[in-house]
Amino acid sequence: MKCRVYPSWIGIEMKVEVVDKVENPLFKRTEVKFKVDHAGAPTPKRLEVSPQLAALLGVAEDLLVIDKLASTHGRQVASGIARTYSSREQLEKVEPKYLLKRGLPKEAKPEKPGEEKPKETKPEKPKPEKESPKETKVEEKAEEKK
Repeated sequence: MKCRVYPSWIGIEMKVEVVDKVENPLFKRTEVKFKVDHAGAPTPKRLEVSPQLAALLGVAEDLLVIDKLASTHGRQVASGIARTYSSREQLEKVEPKYLLKRGLPKEAKPEKPGEEKPKETKPEKPKPEKESPKETKVEEKAEEKK
């Protein structure tokens, strides 16, 4: 189908290829199966694949949801499933919330109010200095020799 090679200045050199594209009029979306050839690099993150796949499909990046992206053991090719929607409202209505959060960078993920994790600090207990029996025997022998 469609294939595009991205240069190394983007982060990693990878080749994105659309394997299958199916229209789903019931959910007003397009379901896409794709492959990413990432030779010499680890499996790319969703955030790295999303802009390239959106450009390849000709849709806005915020209307694209990557459902699955995984490599098989020992191969440098990741396969994935993505869905594109016609509108943001339809995307939010159909897709689960956890999947929408997965596509966001860590600093952009919305936090629930009042969910700040308090830092738990354990009070440090002063440890009494104990002399080990070996040290006392060595010191006694040293004194006896003097």
